[in-house]
Amino acid sequence: MYLSDEDRQLLRTEPPYVRKRYRAVARTLAPDLVRITREDAARLIGRSRRQLQRIVKRFREEGIAGLRFRSKRPHTTPKNKTPPDIEQRVVELRNATGFGSDQLAAIVNEGLALEARNPITDTTCYSILARNDLVEAERRTMKRYRSFEWAHPDELIQCDLTEFNGFTILTMEDDHSREGWAGRIEAPATDDVVVEGMTSLHPGVFENLLTDNGSQFCRMNPTMRRYCENHIVGKHIWSSVHHPQTLGKLSAFQKGLKRFLIHRMGRNIDKQAIDECIRVYVDWHNNGLKVRTTGCYPEERYSGSRDPRWYERLVKALNLGWILPIPAEGG
Repeated sequence: MYLSDEDRQLLRTEPPYVRKRYRAVARTLAPDLVRITREDAARLIGRSRRQLQRIVKRFREEGIAGLRFRSKRPHTTPKNKTPPDIEQRVVELRNATGFGSDQLAAIVNEGLALEARNPITDTTCYSILARNDLVEAERRTMKRYRSFEWAHPDELIQCDLTEFNGFTILTMEDDHSREGWAGRIEAPATDDVVVEGMTSLHPGVFENLLTDNGSQFCRMNPTMRRYCENHIVGKHIWSSVHHPQTLGKLSAFQKGLKRFLIHRMGRNIDKQAIDECIRVYVDWHNNGLKVRTTGCYPEERYSGSRDPRWYERLVKALNLGWILPIPAEGG
């Protein structure tokens, strides 16, 4: 049924869902003999009674046009939209470092604090990266492992080797604080070279050492045994075979370091440049990266305080002064 001949003509060009809605609305507004309840009308279009009441109200106010679907696009641009200059900073900083959204937000916020401007969140930073096609969204099934950490600094030090562009990099990390140390060692990575590198990175005494089962760290290695006798008061622990999660914290540190090196160095084999990049990353990791699981900065949790000049050193070392502000001299 139609409420008027004009409605009959207008409905000919409308999509089926509009005509279906019209029939339900018309039956609720018809005379008593053919009228149906609003509950029955709502069932005709698969909506609740409350939704039908809204449709009827819009029909009375707008006619046939009120039966159409409405756009959900906002009428105005949000007032808190990220300013273009901040978005440009995030993009340029990502191109310069390859860091993720949480690391980028931490660095950019240091510069915004110097300018007395509001900080940005990790989510905002991720949205900026996504808008600029810098993030590839992938669905992965992540396995959750139970996190465990030792109770005090230097209670357990993890140690392992990794490679970059043909060079061997020795890495060490404190299990409690996530304080990291890293350095390139000369090839070949013999037992003596590895032990010398470990002594240089962490010259003090600590309680326990955790390594994999590589030849430099094996139980039968006399050089490593002498190192343990002089530097640890507890025991040397070896990771389980085929269980990389045992050294998971150190693996995350290595992954971040190598990602930074690949982004900055590419296939460059300049030793001095690689050493400088390692130094810059370790300084930033220990003083400028807040660990999510602990809520603290590694250096702060390891020694009790962190160096506040890490941000200035990072900006200068990576030549980011044209992107990020730096404190005034003597400020």
